Amino acid sequence: MKKFNFYQDTKVITWERDHFTVEAESYEEAVSIVRSWNCKDVTGIIDDRLTLGESESLPEYSEPMSLEDNDGYATREIFNDDNDSILNNSLHGKD
Repeated sequence: MKKFNFYQDTKVITWERDHFTVEAESYEEAVSIVRSWNCKDVTGIIDDRLTLGESESLPEYSEPMSLEDNDGYATREIFNDDNDSILNNSLHGKD
């Protein structure tokens, strides 16, 4: 009997962690600098006092996205070995 290859893609909600350092005269000043960025993505901030470090994904905090959180669009899809979509769980038909 023949074997056929497939793969599944699942959309997930996850957290990523970006390490960075801030050059300042004191911890309080460093905190003030960080707060001045208004919680923007530090990877896009241009500031001479900022040095980016390692980035990591936190798989222990990943969870599958629900169809409701994705407005009914597919959160799981099955593909064949040629990358053709075979099936998905969209509420809107084939995405």
